[in-house]
Amino acid sequence: MKKFYLFLYYGIAQYLPKSTRIMGKLSTKARQVLCRHIFASSGSKLIVENKVYFGNGRDIVVGDEVGFGTNFKTLNRTLKIGNYLMMGEDVLFLGGGHSYDRLDIPMGHQSTKSKTPLIIEDDVWIGARAIILPGCIHIGKGVIIGAGSVVTHDIPDFAIVGGNPARIIKYRMRD
Repeated sequence: MKKFYLFLYYGIAQYLPKSTRIMGKLSTKARQVLCRHIFASSGSKLIVENKVYFGNGRDIVVGDEVGFGTNFKTLNRTLKIGNYLMMGEDVLFLGGGHSYDRLDIPMGHQSTKSKTPLIIEDDVWIGARAIILPGCIHIGKGVIIGAGSVVTHDIPDFAIVGGNPARIIKYRMRD
């Protein structure tokens, strides 16, 4: 049955309008229903915008009020996402990789690395066109990742990061 839901998602639902258009609410609801059957588990108020790619979805666990932005793509990752994730458009999570140790074998013929885990804690905002590379396996609670950032390492709780490579700009503090 999961293959049927994947067929409906990738064949039809991912191409439906995004949530801001006239038919968007219905389109978003259709993607939400399909992804609830595709993901390992998902909480309430899941928002999946159009053209989101997540492979077969079996390694994805999401909490409440998680939003995947238009053109989001995750490759070779296992995802565990807490509650309250906001995400801009064109975000990319890259995992795994290729071995390149041997010089006598072309890199494309060497083994590939297994899926890279990524844990995203509660209340995280990921700006448009951010890239999360395999070196990052944990994004802390309350983190803000600036648009266009390239994240290569773990991010501590309440950090605001930006740049290429992403660096801590400051921490969110209570007044």
